[in-house]
Amino acid sequence: MKRISFVIFAFIFMANTFGQNISISSFKLLDKDLTANTAGTMEVDQNGETAALIKVVTTQTGFTFDGGSLGIVKTKQTPGEVWVYIPRGAKKISIKHPQLGVLRDYYFPVAIEPAKTYEMILITGEVQTVVKQTRTSQYVVFQLTPPNAFVELDGEALETNEGTATKMMKFGTYNYRVQAPNYLPEAGNVTIDDPNNKKVVNISLKPNFAKVTINVDNNAEIWVNGEKKGEGSWSGNLGVGTYELEAKKQGHRSTTTTQDFIVTSEPQIVKLQAPTPIFGEADINSSPAMADIYIDGREVGQTPQMVSDLLVGQHQVRISKQGYSDYNSTLIVKEGETSILTTKLEKPTGNLEFTVGTVSFTMIQVDGGTFQMGDTNKQGSVENNENPVHQVTLSPYFIGETEVTQGLWEAVMGNNPSNFKGINRPVEQVSWNDCQEFIKRLNQKTGRKFRLPTEAEWEFAAQGGNRSKGYIYSGSNNIKEVAWFVNTTERSTCDVKYKNSNELGVYDMSGNVQEWCQDLFEHYSTKSVKNPKGPKKGVLRVFRGGGWNLLDNVCTIVNREYARPDTKRNNIGLRLAIDNVK
Repeated sequence: MKRISFVIFAFIFMANTFGQNISISSFKLLDKDLTANTAGTMEVDQNGETAALIKVVTTQTGFTFDGGSLGIVKTKQTPGEVWVYIPRGAKKISIKHPQLGVLRDYYFPVAIEPAKTYEMILITGEVQTVVKQTRTSQYVVFQLTPPNAFVELDGEALETNEGTATKMMKFGTYNYRVQAPNYLPEAGNVTIDDPNNKKVVNISLKPNFAKVTINVDNNAEIWVNGEKKGEGSWSGNLGVGTYELEAKKQGHRSTTTTQDFIVTSEPQIVKLQAPTPIFGEADINSSPAMADIYIDGREVGQTPQMVSDLLVGQHQVRISKQGYSDYNSTLIVKEGETSILTTKLEKPTGNLEFTVGTVSFTMIQVDGGTFQMGDTNKQGSVENNENPVHQVTLSPYFIGETEVTQGLWEAVMGNNPSNFKGINRPVEQVSWNDCQEFIKRLNQKTGRKFRLPTEAEWEFAAQGGNRSKGYIYSGSNNIKEVAWFVNTTERSTCDVKYKNSNELGVYDMSGNVQEWCQDLFEHYSTKSVKNPKGPKKGVLRVFRGGGWNLLDNVCTIVNREYARPDTKRNNIGLRLAIDNVK
């Protein structure tokens, strides 16, 4: 119990007696507060980016705020708070009051990010009663290793956060017990009797587990007691005991062993036997013959062809011949059997073919239609700017079958700025401004009016247009079938058209490089639109799609990003569009 001993004094603050009477008690990020990023309370800075919001907690009014060179976006007085909107990257703020004085150049202790909400608590002069108290209780703080340990104090489980547990306790002596999975428990007692200092108890449990490293060749999967741990190599902790270890790989026969693990000072290293491959073969034919065969993106010959030593399981096959539409199919290979795949190639209809110098490229016809643009909750988007979903209607147009290759760029511009060289790889390290100059020169050479696609045209084509099957990625729900991304590349771009196309016959819209669009960036609205071209004013340009260095969750059809038009990166290129003029 706390007992009030005596009242020392009370005072009434007078602003004209004291000089500066403004100070800051605390400043922190409010992780779960979405005010700065919610419609109705969200503000946009001069660059079109969602501003950060500082909730200044104070009972006083009449303050003015100065953000220095970056300025203040907006201030708003609310009950008990002043809302101050500031741009990303703001470093400091000055606070002024006609009676309370000035607090100059308060530097923020954390980085200011867009669309985030922060709390600043002001302390100013006011009527206060100062009371001295005699304490009969104090905090006890347990600092625990490992951080997932938990503690019981006199039989009561304390809440633990990142290895720390706290509780206010009356003076006295208490029993505690600390335990954690795979560690030996520890018990003891703690005495709390200091009114001025909290009691800190440091507990480091002794391990009751084995440190283990498991290796296997050919980057096979490592499974421990039916749980996948990694690929190729895994290191971690396992409780003392006997485990079933398994090495798996698609198209291979798994290997299994049992292993006992005990507590040791050094890691125990286990080398698993690699899975053994299981083969079948395929007979692949086409009409007309002599078409190129690609299996899982690798060229294996021309039709007709017997393909041996294929791993059992599912393979993606593409049959390609100039002057004909590509044929894409899934081939199932079984152990000891010959899988047969025969197809008749079809002439393309409605597409446009162009040649610049020795480089030819195809523009795919996209029929007009109406679609839902944005994250429809099927995409697994990690961003907020893909919403709200809204209806878009487009007129017919053509879009590039592939990203603009380095070969085409060099044929038009006479140079190749790309970081990863290869004439059939997509051009990169080109800004939005560079793309405009490229298109200008291409139009002079061809007499046509090529352009970048609008953002809506890009997304409609990526969905598969009117043939869309509702995939998460452009052409499939399995990203590895249609895209070069961080898990399928050797940390670089790859040749175009090696993965499967989407429903329209368009390639690489979910991977390889991201692609500039014509539009300036703006947040979506719920309004239905026809042939949208983006806002008329702004600074940032949109680019869409996935890239060779990106995770699968940012390679979805709806992923949208933006940058300054002079930005150059080794994962941003372009794709052409042209109006369908009859």
